[in-house]
Amino acid sequence: MDYRRSGANSGDDTMKPKKKEWKGVEKMAVAKMERRRQLARFPFEEKISILVRLQSIAREINMASGRKCHEIWRLGE
Repeated sequence: MDYRRSGANSGDDTMKPKKKEWKGVEKMAVAKMERRRQLARFPFEEKISILVRLQSIAREINMASGRKCHEIWRLGE
């Protein structure tokens, strides 16, 4: 009796990566690193401003879906 799972060694090529897919992943990795470099060059104040904007977006999404909402940072008060 053969106890191997069906498809494990059946010659199925579905698990093999395709060239086009890997190129897409490589492009995403390069773009991600470039975006990180861009964000690293921002002054600290701009980074905090971006964070507060993201908090307000997350709060709106959470409110719309009925989830618990966290306070947004209040700066300069």
